[in-house]
Amino acid sequence: MNELEDQMVIKTEELAEQKKGEEAVAEANELVQLDPKDAIVWFVKGKAHYVGGQYEEALACFSKAAELDRENPQIWHMIGYSLITLNRLQEAEQALEYVKAVQPSNTEAVVALGICQILLSKPDEARKNIEHGLSLNKQVAISMLEHFHDKFFSLSKETSASTKALIERAIETLKIVR
Repeated sequence: MNELEDQMVIKTEELAEQKKGEEAVAEANELVQLDPKDAIVWFVKGKAHYVGGQYEEALACFSKAAELDRENPQIWHMIGYSLITLNRLQEAEQALEYVKAVQPSNTEAVVALGICQILLSKPDEARKNIEHGLSLNKQVAISMLEHFHDKFFSLSKETSASTKALIERAIETLKIVR
């Protein structure tokens, strides 16, 4: 990667962090044209699509990045997030299991794996991973659980009011106890 590409990667990442998905995707498209055989370029483009809510496109870019760099845990981490968002939970679990195996202290990946396992109705595995995530970094783990609650459980029509209340109490208890 040359200096121009480095600068474009930085600009694309900044746009993605600022939640300017369309601009980030446009910048990432230029990057891909410059160096289509670079996994980082595809990873950055995937993140831009993900921030823009284009999860299928994000997954396609992350998959291309994984073809070019099979063992990069960051790529598999984002593949896992994309697959959860697309409700492809078994595949997400596999991707996040890989990240956990390679980076056992990656709080976000461990908690995301636990969340995925909640959705897969695997309470024992979910509990172990969420507890592990809390032991690694309580603040990050609680933040992820709150985000998951706000984006999934609180909006779910399938989740009963009593279950929602139970989840809310559990999160509040974690903030106090841990």
